[in-house]
Amino acid sequence: MKKLLMALVLSLVVSASCFAAGASGRFAAEEKAADALIAALIGNGTYEQVSKSFGKPVKAKIAKAEQFVAFKNEIKNRIGEIKNPNFVQLIKEYDWQKGYSGVDVLIYLGAVAQDKFVRISIIFAEENKALKIVDFGVRQLNIQRKNEAATKQ
Repeated sequence: MKKLLMALVLSLVVSASCFAAGASGRFAAEEKAADALIAALIGNGTYEQVSKSFGKPVKAKIAKAEQFVAFKNEIKNRIGEIKNPNFVQLIKEYDWQKGYSGVDVLIYLGAVAQDKFVRISIIFAEENKALKIVDFGVRQLNIQRKNEAATKQ
């Protein structure tokens, strides 16, 4: 009986690690592409390095290096210089009726100033059996301190 239970537990451990390996491999590839995109957006990378991971929707908007540089400059002028962007969340889009859609969203937060932050969202989907960045956005967040909120009321 003990041998049977040990064999069952061992098979569950091995199968669980196999399922996790597939998900972690996908996440590692997405994180690598997202990190390269963010590095290029804040100044430490080039269009050529990140455009390989762009899907058709992003390539349609940003087809040339000049367009990417213009987008970077627009972010810098509109939001400011982004410092210390860190990964904070992975969202796997799921529909209760259809199941997992195959779309993942990686969320990064970075600082701009003492009370201003930025949220970078990068959306991944499969195109021709390869993970591609199909959209991304940069949005400024203004944080209001508790004592400031109390004085405004």
